[in-house]
Amino acid sequence: MAFSELSQPWRSAPHSNPAGGLLLCHGFTGTPHAVRPWAEDHAAHGWDVRAPLLPGHGSTWQEMSASTWQDWYRSVRESALELQREHGTIAVGGISMGGTLAAALAEDPAVAPRIGALVLVNAAMVDSPVWAVAPALSRLVPSIGAIAGDIRREGVIEEAYDRTPLHAVGELRALVRRTRAGLGRITAPALVAVSPQDRTVPPRSSDVIASRTAGPVERMTLGASGHLATLDHDAEDLFARSRAHLGRWVPTSTEEGR
Repeated sequence: MAFSELSQPWRSAPHSNPAGGLLLCHGFTGTPHAVRPWAEDHAAHGWDVRAPLLPGHGSTWQEMSASTWQDWYRSVRESALELQREHGTIAVGGISMGGTLAAALAEDPAVAPRIGALVLVNAAMVDSPVWAVAPALSRLVPSIGAIAGDIRREGVIEEAYDRTPLHAVGELRALVRRTRAGLGRITAPALVAVSPQDRTVPPRSSDVIASRTAGPVERMTLGASGHLATLDHDAEDLFARSRAHLGRWVPTSTEEGR
């Protein structure tokens, strides 16, 4: 599909007295379009928000096929470290694979100590049987149909690839397995939101996160939404809960500078 300006990397306008720094991560084959309403909502409430475009995304599926999970993680890690240099303790959120990347940041010894809170929306944390055969299958069939677009709200379309590169599916599996193994290192308070009718990521991923992380966990059910809840019926309620969660756990940049 053709990608619009909504799929480009996004950052909020400077605030004279920001509530804090917030990094939002989009998902597999998607773009910042998936988190743009979330980013704009929190920016309107004073947050300094960054929503980077992951390497290999927002261009062609062939380019994504040449990228690795390390490329994706390096991108969000650099954004997190930059925000931490500016704000001290920050918040990190993500949807789908973006939630996996957010969790991986909260496991990283160089980043985690200054992550004050997490918001994980339909984060991928459970293997799919298809993932295991994807690398071998990619030698015969380089791509399959789109996995994007699991949205129940009528008329809303996700800006994402209309093909799914199978090599990249293998990279996603590696990221998920690595991140799941390290969940016990996460101490940042987490809001874990799940759509029970998610057709893209098994909803039991949220149970894995809640049962294995070491920090406080608050859970939210997105009963009216599909996988892309940030663009779906529960979006406003999700954003309100996200703001409340971050406001509870993340000091403002001014407070931390005192």
